[in-house]
Amino acid sequence: MHDRDPVVLEVPARAEYVRLARMLVASVAAGGRDLDAEWIDDLRLAVSEACTLAVGATRDGRLSLTCREEADGLVVEVRDATLDPDGDGLAFELIRALVDDVATDDGVLRLRMNWAS
Repeated sequence: MHDRDPVVLEVPARAEYVRLARMLVASVAAGGRDLDAEWIDDLRLAVSEACTLAVGATRDGRLSLTCREEADGLVVEVRDATLDPDGDGLAFELIRALVDDVATDDGVLRLRMNWAS
């Protein structure tokens, strides 16, 4: 297990920063690991979808993302006060198909991918 502090990205909530968020999360995940390319691609796509949802729904004009390594996986949190799994059904279905666990809680969309997925 890598014992690192979480990586936090806070940028203006604009579409051009979604790519930066996606690259950052993929880089953190790969950090010294030999991960399957498909695993990384799934992670990138899920993060893109989550960030795109947040950009379209944010109230404060900021995109805030936290990426945290755990012993058995990677957790990505996208913060926004207005994300709605029911209102954004198709995007959430895609995210759920790509990651091991998805949860929303108090304005935070939490994605989890296990290392062994």
